[in-house]
Formats: sequence, structure tokens, C-alpha cells
Amino acid sequence: MNSNVIWGIVLLALSLFLKPLLAVLGLNEKFGLFWQGETVFTVSPLLVRVILGVIGVIMLIMGGMQVAKQKNE
Repeated sequence: MNSNVIWGIVLLALSLFLKPLLAVLGLNEKFGLFWQGETVFTVSPLLVRVILGVIGVIMLIMGGMQVAKQKNE
């Protein structure tokens, strides 16, 4: 299997199971940058899941195209 396909599957799975995974690990749901005890910015957990899903789909497409190209040669 192509490494892009594997990374795509991993990112899609992470985007689907991010909230339960954080709950099991006991982490809060806020994603952000904290510097010297102050919040610089935060990102919504939904936005993080969407970004991971989009990157995962792109990786799957790229990996599929590479595998198809290798099989045609």
C-alpha cells in the first residue's frame, strides 16, 4: 500500500474518532496556542475534525493516483 493511502486512512479515522479519543485520554477539547499561561488563539474542535478529514481525503486521492500510475506502467 502506498504511504499516502495509509496516511489518508489514519487522518480520516482520527477526524472521525477525535472526540472519543480525547475523552479517553482525559484531555480537554480546546485546541489552541498557549504562551506563558495566556491564550494566543483557539480553534474549534469541529474545525480541527474538518481539516483532518479534508487532508485525509486529499492524501487518499493522491495515493490512489500514484498507485494507478504505477499499475499502468
